[in-house]
Amino acid sequence: MSIFFDHNSTTALNPEVLKVMIEIYQKPYNNSAVHQLGREAQSIIEHAKNVIKKALNAENYEVIFTSGATESCNQVIFANNQNKLFYSTIEHACIDSCKPQNKTITYFPCDHHGIISLENLEKILTQNITPNQTFNNDFIAFAMLANNETGAIQPAQKIGKIIHQKSGLYFCDIVQAVGKIKVDLEDINADFVCLSAHKIHGPQGVGALLVRKNIDLKPLIFGGKHQQGKRAGTLNIAGIAGFAKAVEIATNNLEKYGKIAELRDFLESQLKKIANDHLKIFCNDQPRLANTSLIALANCDSQTQIINFDLSGIYLSAGSTCSSGTISQSRILQAMNCPQQFINSAIRISLGLTTTKTDIEKFISIWDNFYQQKFLKK
Repeated sequence: MSIFFDHNSTTALNPEVLKVMIEIYQKPYNNSAVHQLGREAQSIIEHAKNVIKKALNAENYEVIFTSGATESCNQVIFANNQNKLFYSTIEHACIDSCKPQNKTITYFPCDHHGIISLENLEKILTQNITPNQTFNNDFIAFAMLANNETGAIQPAQKIGKIIHQKSGLYFCDIVQAVGKIKVDLEDINADFVCLSAHKIHGPQGVGALLVRKNIDLKPLIFGGKHQQGKRAGTLNIAGIAGFAKAVEIATNNLEKYGKIAELRDFLESQLKKIANDHLKIFCNDQPRLANTSLIALANCDSQTQIINFDLSGIYLSAGSTCSSGTISQSRILQAMNCPQQFINSAIRISLGLTTTKTDIEKFISIWDNFYQQKFLKK
């Protein structure tokens, strides 16, 4: 029987979510229509918005439904007027790959623990922003809440405070955090956040961009005047309803999700006993998502490890799956100044609510055999 250890890349659709979507798919809903079915569709959309706002303490935000976090990030980066952008060095590829030619991009670093450096953030903003400016939202800074590769949880509230003190806007990617830790947008105090349904057992191809009220947002996709003219295109009613249901379920399961850390810690402790100093566990001394373990076996290629596990029916990845299939080094580990013997060797194990101790024990057994065969023979 196969074991899925790649929950940070995507998740299986929750049966309750599927049930909601199937019911809606059976009606020709279009919330732009003025007839009864159109009004029903709009009611479904408004309900979904309210569910998301309640789950994230986001009453002061506008919800714009998109195809996912990638589109949401692209809209803020490419469509808005701010010509100065600041990216942390650990952002997801959907931000890091966006480099508009008419805007300047400046990076601010993390430390070797994978945590964004508050001191360097403030220093870099001070160096690049004209002193004594009023609060005119002259720039946008991007810093995620939880990293998709390491699971490291960032000091988002402090990051937002620094950005706002320098008159900027704060974009926080909360994709990996939702459903795994409590997310309170008033506490984070971000101006923009993005999230994706498929990370929390919702449908693929559905996400949202949340924008603090009274902040200007221009469209990336043009057409009809859907969503107050901020994102054209007929809305995916069934997908959005499924998204809201997934958010509701996920945020109600936070306590249960936190207990996954027991399985993760057991896994890491057993691997450490086997390999000792040959094994590096990233960010294990920092606040982390309960389900995420990024590990590296010294000088042992990550792709070789992934193939070995794949043949044994265990599915995981080498860091972000958005970068899989390439042989380039992880940007995140480079940003952390990872030792050379580990940088090409990392694999990401991301557990889920369905993960069992038996699954973990099977992984440990296969990993142990691999270690003995491939490492000790050298």
